[in-house]
Amino acid sequence: MRNQKGITLIALVITIIVLLILAGVAIAMLTGDNGIITNAQASRSNTAYREADEQMRLAYMAVRTEIAARLANDTAYDAYAPDNAQKLKDMVNNDLIGFEGNNSKWTVNLEMSEDGTKATRIFMKCEAAAILKATEKKEEPVKPSTDGKVCGEIVLEERTAKYQFDIEDATEVNPDDTNTNTTDEDTNTTVGD
Repeated sequence: MRNQKGITLIALVITIIVLLILAGVAIAMLTGDNGIITNAQASRSNTAYREADEQMRLAYMAVRTEIAARLANDTAYDAYAPDNAQKLKDMVNNDLIGFEGNNSKWTVNLEMSEDGTKATRIFMKCEAAAILKATEKKEEPVKPSTDGKVCGEIVLEERTAKYQFDIEDATEVNPDDTNTNTTDEDTNTTVGD
């Protein structure tokens, strides 16, 4: 009977302990603050964030090009004028319609001066579930909490425009703030699903 071969209880217990240790290490590598899953979510967020920035910059360049082309043909062209600004806003809408990466949805607003005589800016907001909240403020995302948005604006000037990215969400500004007014409902446009 002494020649029987088999596994002893001690060898089985040691094997189980080793497997549990390996499983714990693997789970920690996957899910920790610097884990593979967290890093993958951060990378996806950064990609969506940069894609939104790139698309807004392309829309801005189209606006700048349109203003320059109009000025070449008409030196009295005024980008501030409500009709001209509405056409520029429509151009931004058309540029953003073609961009639907990361299941993004775009909101574009044309904002007017308090007296309503001139347009001040074209506000753009990209909402994408992939964008982590911490990414928007250029912090390292630690947890997958998301508000899913990033905002930019094209500030209109008489003969040109300027671009700003990663700004405060103008669609969620306190209603008591009277610095900017949004024109009637047909200028608030949501693009995409």
